[in-house]
Amino acid sequence: MKPWLWGVAVAALVVGGCAGRAGGAWDFVRGHIAAKSTVLENWTPSEDAVARGAMQFAFGDYGGLNSDAMETVALPWRLTAAALVLHLSPDDVSQDALRRIMQDYGFFYPENIENWPASAGPAPRPEAAMGLVLGTGTRSIPQIEVQIASTGCAACHSGPTYDAQGLPQPSKIWLGAPNPSLDLERYTQDIYAALVKASGDVDGLMVATRALYPQMSVREEKTLRDFVWPRVEDRLQAIASTGNGPLPFPNGHAGVTNGVAALKMQHGQLAGDTAAYDRERGFTSIPHLADRTFRTMLMWDGGYAPAGAAARERVITADDITPDHVADIASIAAYFTVPTMGVSSPTAVRSIPQVKEAFGFVGSVRPQPFPGQIDLTRAKRGARLFEQTCSTCHGNYQETPQGPRLVRFPNVLKSVGTDPVRAEMLDQALVDAVNRSAVRPYIRAESTGRYAPPPLTGIWQSAPYLHNGSVPSLAALLGLEERPVTFRVGGHAMDLEKVGVTYPAGYQPYSRPSQVDTRQRGMGNGGHTRMFEDLSLEDRRDLLEYLKRL
Repeated sequence: MKPWLWGVAVAALVVGGCAGRAGGAWDFVRGHIAAKSTVLENWTPSEDAVARGAMQFAFGDYGGLNSDAMETVALPWRLTAAALVLHLSPDDVSQDALRRIMQDYGFFYPENIENWPASAGPAPRPEAAMGLVLGTGTRSIPQIEVQIASTGCAACHSGPTYDAQGLPQPSKIWLGAPNPSLDLERYTQDIYAALVKASGDVDGLMVATRALYPQMSVREEKTLRDFVWPRVEDRLQAIASTGNGPLPFPNGHAGVTNGVAALKMQHGQLAGDTAAYDRERGFTSIPHLADRTFRTMLMWDGGYAPAGAAARERVITADDITPDHVADIASIAAYFTVPTMGVSSPTAVRSIPQVKEAFGFVGSVRPQPFPGQIDLTRAKRGARLFEQTCSTCHGNYQETPQGPRLVRFPNVLKSVGTDPVRAEMLDQALVDAVNRSAVRPYIRAESTGRYAPPPLTGIWQSAPYLHNGSVPSLAALLGLEERPVTFRVGGHAMDLEKVGVTYPAGYQPYSRPSQVDTRQRGMGNGGHTRMFEDLSLEDRRDLLEYLKRL
């Protein structure tokens, strides 16, 4: 469910500590303002499980639209949007400007969801960017109304489709694919800067908010002015007094998240000093969700397994993917709402039925068919090489009329020389906190110290590669060319020959690229090479062609 965290700076700013001016009134309603996803509220439920799952996946709120979640992740959306526009587009306070700003961070405003299930009817348009779930919370005593935003699954797990030249089509997205351009770090830092700039001019901010949202009620405007904004100013002053920035950990660059650090924050395990900030660099690339129901353990290090599972490492075949197995995996995934949406562990448990419903869609996700040319002769040789070289970790694929399909997955933990930082970040203190929490009947957390090789279904759609996104192409991963020390990512096109990130001459990125530096802690690009040492360059080219088909 993921992104892992985009609103941490914002929410901490808005209601962090729930103290300060008019604090008594806000404390009175703390934990009692709650909203539901407006899109879901206005949707007529379907009898079809895939349709219900697609709606939950794209627009579900999972209990994350409330004032408790606003302490760490959820946002008062209209105020936040107005601050961003005033900061970055002061001469054009409009919805068009807001859209350009959000697209620059890698958010999508799709005209079409290409793999939307027909059984769900026409896909609803998101109220804001894709993956920003909105709902309006109200309370009568005192009179409170605020539109709350939080992250849903689709913020991280929807990507652009690509045409036959590898050019992205951000208006035509694919649910379940990774978002390679979502820049959580810059997004949160810009919101902090926007709120600092707006500080002291609440009148100007409210004028901009009204200009962006003329439909805003008088009640919500009063809530934002009298209850929310005083907390923002108090929190800004508190942050300024520490000399530190707004984030207790780095979110990385476009296309990566830092979910373990986000979870530590929710459990009060981040020191907040410079040394801790520099240490917490367990970055992970957003994965493709195709065939994830073959997993017996989740996260890149396999840190979460079902509480009642006999073994963390065990083979799963297509016949083993029973409703009970999917329910176990969905129950684990519900806990991802703690770092991504800022909900409590009990709230995560209450969201399990919603997440199980979303898995009605997740279990159906297939990747976009590879849009470029495939040398089928090479790919046939590559299939044999894959079986000999890769299947021990990444599973067995069987040829079908629709292409290769995963039929057996080993679910192993391995150390293959890749950057160890992320595996080290899930430490025993955090494991103990998870295992003591309300999710303990559903999850058994463990610090494995290794990585869990994923299924490779949709790998062509998943650049850059390795768990931390430190290798820009499959060609570089396979040793057909050098792995670069630095490269750009975000808003990129796809090189369909090398299968990876590219910026062709004259190309205009659809979002702002980030610079990846593999010399930084947590971003090492070494490892995962021994398995290719006995393969000739021709063998590696054959393997690359086969990977395009997965």
